Amino acid sequence: HLGFMTPFVWMFITSYEELREKMINEKSITSLVQLEYSGFTEATVPVCTFTLRNIHTGESGEYVSLSDFKGADKQPLKTLEAAANREVNYRFTVKSNSFINIPGKPIAYWVSEKLINCFNNKKLYEYADVQEGLKTGDNESFIRNWYEINSLEINIFGGNKWVNHTKGGTYRRWYGNNENVLFFKNNGEKLRNFAKSSLTGQLNYFKENITWSRITSGESSFRYTPCGSIPNMAGLALYPFDNIYYFLGLLNSKVVSKILWIINPTLNYPPGTVGKLPIILSNINKSKIDTIVKKNINVSKTDWDSFETSWDFKKHPFLTYKGNSITIEKAFKNWSIFAEKQFKQLKANEEELNRIFIKIYGLQDELTPDVEDKDVTVTRIYDSKEEIPESMKGNNYVLTREDVIKSFISYAVGCMFGRYSLDEEGLIYAGGDFDDKFRLRDGQWEIKTKEGWKKSRVNIVEHNVIPIVDGDYFEDGILERFVDFVKVSFGEETLEENLDYIAETLGRKANETSRQAIRRYFLKDFYKDHVRTYKKRPIYWLFDSGRQDGFKALIYMHRYDPSTVARVRTDYLHSLQKKYEAEINHLDILIDSDISQREKAAARKKKETILKQIEECRLYDEAIAHMANQRIEIDLDDGVKVNYAKFQGIEIPQGKGRKPLKADLLAKI
Repeated sequence: HLGFMTPFVWMFITSYEELREKMINEKSITSLVQLEYSGFTEATVPVCTFTLRNIHTGESGEYVSLSDFKGADKQPLKTLEAAANREVNYRFTVKSNSFINIPGKPIAYWVSEKLINCFNNKKLYEYADVQEGLKTGDNESFIRNWYEINSLEINIFGGNKWVNHTKGGTYRRWYGNNENVLFFKNNGEKLRNFAKSSLTGQLNYFKENITWSRITSGESSFRYTPCGSIPNMAGLALYPFDNIYYFLGLLNSKVVSKILWIINPTLNYPPGTVGKLPIILSNINKSKIDTIVKKNINVSKTDWDSFETSWDFKKHPFLTYKGNSITIEKAFKNWSIFAEKQFKQLKANEEELNRIFIKIYGLQDELTPDVEDKDVTVTRIYDSKEEIPESMKGNNYVLTREDVIKSFISYAVGCMFGRYSLDEEGLIYAGGDFDDKFRLRDGQWEIKTKEGWKKSRVNIVEHNVIPIVDGDYFEDGILERFVDFVKVSFGEETLEENLDYIAETLGRKANETSRQAIRRYFLKDFYKDHVRTYKKRPIYWLFDSGRQDGFKALIYMHRYDPSTVARVRTDYLHSLQKKYEAEINHLDILIDSDISQREKAAARKKKETILKQIEECRLYDEAIAHMANQRIEIDLDDGVKVNYAKFQGIEIPQGKGRKPLKADLLAKI
């Protein structure tokens, strides 16, 4: 009779299956206590203690689970309590023989006999191909976020350079996490010749499937993937021979969550684990299940496509749900109402599916159909952070009015650059010949639509540069363009009301006009938000002189050409430097004039600020001149990370015997 204290991973993971089988068949576990991760004050570790007889007796063992009792001080107290009282709900009396019927033979001592009997049914791998996806061996070379590269070179069935690539992602059910593309030119020729790659499951490439993330942080989540993708080894795939919607509904049910936790509670769900799920097909319920699942996919897809990081994004939801409204406030409320309706519909649908599958598997005594709000993976929108319920705080699917307004501003910038348009839905330009999409005629921009060329309601940036400065120095600055965008999209009649609403949402300071508040957002926070939205792979690049905000200008990566840097310098930086000098002269005159001491102090303070900006711009001009002369080329296939780095850490020669200065042309990401 031996006593042990070990990590408890041997109880569950695949690599210990033979050991478990030997223990179940040849030995007898007489007692086992599974500690909570913080069971020791010195460390956070997965530990269990158990006693083992060196003979198979068939006797029952006593098991105690302390996982619900956090803290080292509670572990001995709760163990003694369980030893003294068989009736506590965390003590279990189980014969180890019962574990042999569970796939992988985990020491799942908490599982009921009824649930164990479910494993007598056929397994999922008998109804579908359950596969690991492709392994590139070098993700940096072969995988991009879809928005980094030339959109014209993405093709869903491999005819072009890039194909859609499912790669796991965050917790999300039904549809979504479609963000990546795979370099697959000439049917993956480069990948096939790369020694570290592994192209598994090739016969199923581009077929519709159900995908999920190998590693999860909590509940499992399965998603529908239409035809046209290749899965990654981190985004596994299930190819049903039939009944794809039935299986998706089952996989996202509480029944499967419960069973997966039994088979593998390590939150690692490889194909072998998922393939062992017991399947009960119910022809009586199939039609109803299929209908509900299709609705869930549609709800989730509508939500996913509401944001510009989806490749099926059409237009900002303010424009989709504005109705007859001419105010942004009303458009926000309309979207909020729609999103809440979608949320409630999805939750109700998930609970109905749970109800159906719990009945099919006969687990009414063990499971309830209820779904918590935090587990419903579509967007909910609140007016402010204070309105968010405690249970929803920190949830990835919660947005505030501020988040939504910022997304509208981002969409506006996309329209300015020609990425999107108020005159045509979807992605308009993201690579290729810009003249194929837009043209300038008699001072008026035109866009090529499905019906032919027509006037663009938005004034497109002609030379791919939008200056962001702390003052009214440019007629075509980003604030001026944004004000015009709001006027065009929601009407001149409510322009000031809409600008006030935006400014208040962004956090207007005392004595600040709405335009000043919006300008401050562009100057200080817009780019940080853009980098966050695009997961450190920004498609708009910010030329930034430094902390004094002397000079900032946005360009659109997909419209970059070797003359862009020179244009930024000569047309905008030099122009701004001259305006700064003129402003200094004006302030000097003002300071010497007959004005109040308070006004003079304000003028001196402003002069001091501008002098710092002038000096910052002078140093920045050295760096940008050095790069402008080099006429740097970029290749969209290389992605943001490689191309962005070409403009960072620039070494500026300082003459013989002196170390070169280092400078970044672009804002750090």
